Amino acid sequence: MADVLHQVGHWQEAETAFREAEELQRSRQPTIPMLYALQGFLYCDLLLDKEEYGEVIHRIALSMKLAAQKGWLLELGLDYLSLGRAYLIQALQNTTRDFTQAANNLGLAVDTLRQSGVLDYLCMGLLIRVKLFIAQNKIDQAHSDLDEAMSIARRSSMGLHQADCHVEYARLYLAQGKKEKARESWLKAEEMIQRMGYHRRDKDLREIGEQLGEQADG
Repeated sequence: MADVLHQVGHWQEAETAFREAEELQRSRQPTIPMLYALQGFLYCDLLLDKEEYGEVIHRIALSMKLAAQKGWLLELGLDYLSLGRAYLIQALQNTTRDFTQAANNLGLAVDTLRQSGVLDYLCMGLLIRVKLFIAQNKIDQAHSDLDEAMSIARRSSMGLHQADCHVEYARLYLAQGKKEKARESWLKAEEMIQRMGYHRRDKDLREIGEQLGEQADG
């Protein structure tokens, strides 16, 4: 329920539900005080949308230890993904813009998720790494990951991930100065997001729309 609330854009209600779930987790397994594995990843996904990267880095230390002990390949890949995204947000907010830790962890995330064979999370990993490549101005690498993510999403009828891809295509085209292509991708994303009620992405749509408007005014 917490994850669904997150996806439809009700972030406060989602966090309340995650905290309730974590209390239940703590009562069942007192030695593990926080959500871990997939449930922990979903909570970290919300926290990272709120840019609480420090909290996520703290949580992943325990989650990754458990995944390594149990030999959980998917869960380890998800931990690398959360950690890479946390370091990416940190780097973007830091004037030094040192992407080393983000790149290392996102590389491990994509490799590990690919080995796991779980395509929806591989798609997510590729999409997060696209953000890194755009920040580094590595346009060819960004296109490669984004094209692969869209191919997976279309083959598997993953509507939410297709919308995510259109959002990232819009950002990538803006980074290249291709305003019309960016607008086309933005409009496709907007139509899909509104139709599916995927309001988690409303903020992304607003940010891209503002950039398109600023370019048009300029």
